[in-house]
Amino acid sequence: MSASHERHSIATRALLLAFTTAVILLNARVLGASGQGEIAWIQLGILVVTGVSGFLAGGAVVYLQKEIPLRAMLLPGHTWLVISALLGTWGGISAGFLPAEHFGAMAGLGWLQGAIIFHSQLLLADHRIRQHNVLQMLQGGLLLAGLLVAFFGMRLESVEAFIGALAVSLCITTALSILWVAYLPSVKNVTAPAEVVRRLWKFGRSAQTGALLQMLTNRSNLSILAQSSAGLAASGVYSIAYYGLEAMWLVPRALAPLVYTRTAAEQNRSVRLGTTRETLRQALLGTAALLAVAVLIPDSWYAWAFGFDGIQPVVQALAPAALFGAVASIVAHHLSGIGKHHWNAATSGVGLITLLMLAQKWVPGSGAVGAAWAASAAAAVQCTGLLFAWWRCER
Repeated sequence: MSASHERHSIATRALLLAFTTAVILLNARVLGASGQGEIAWIQLGILVVTGVSGFLAGGAVVYLQKEIPLRAMLLPGHTWLVISALLGTWGGISAGFLPAEHFGAMAGLGWLQGAIIFHSQLLLADHRIRQHNVLQMLQGGLLLAGLLVAFFGMRLESVEAFIGALAVSLCITTALSILWVAYLPSVKNVTAPAEVVRRLWKFGRSAQTGALLQMLTNRSNLSILAQSSAGLAASGVYSIAYYGLEAMWLVPRALAPLVYTRTAAEQNRSVRLGTTRETLRQALLGTAALLAVAVLIPDSWYAWAFGFDGIQPVVQALAPAALFGAVASIVAHHLSGIGKHHWNAATSGVGLITLLMLAQKWVPGSGAVGAAWAASAAAAVQCTGLLFAWWRCER
């Protein structure tokens, strides 16, 4: 992948970061810590849906681009998107993990978000990197515009207004993605739908199990805090700090899909190792630079920006997770590119178990800060496992 693609990926991620930051600021200032906590909980439900949908309509399409025509993946993928929207939301609510009162929003918005991700992966597999990047950026920009209209133009200051703005942004982005996917190469050799499903499941289950477990490791604290004695307000504080953590991953998250694509296409072991090592160096430098700024900002500044205090101690407790997560993102995509998805799933599972054990112990006494330390410990465990897997698979 060319240097121009790397620059474009980072630039669009930077714009997405700006849009996301503005959205979080609006939500926090207008709806307060509790409103932000409720929104974060709803977004967790959307992520559960997209996590389930990725088993057939996720990143495995990039790996399988050499075996299955991309157009042949459309029907199985979209059928599974509908099933996963209902299955994921119902399962999360039944487990007491998601808020039952937002079933419709989580299922519907999760379905739209899953379609965008599916189409983005198809575009990535077709080496249309710029269009893949634009889809991610556009959704954030449309959401910001919608919130400005709802909060200040229409004076609708509620969680429901956020849900409406998100729905509009997802609908428009989905429509554009459909137009771009329509230009996928035509199917020359017809592959039986059952065979397409079999291969997508074979490779998708390993890749997406890891992705789903990783998402739960990253976000379970939101549900744990919301249902603890600290309540939605603590979940709101933690979500602000965690969004800051994700902002620190600007560089690794921009470069990781390129690592996946390059590794999957490169047969020479030395070349792909050298490329990934260089990418890993860039990811760590970029993360460390942003982390240094985030941990030095006084809590009073965070309180001025978001309208409530207590954010800085959580950011500082998440600092180790920022560095471990940057490394994990690059290494995990390298392993996916060589077909070793099971390592990602295994290390994410160990990380999730670590998080749940420590969060249950630390959250009651330390609230959002305890949740952050649990997240950092889980990230350390997962990163160690991934580095071992990388060494073992590519030695």
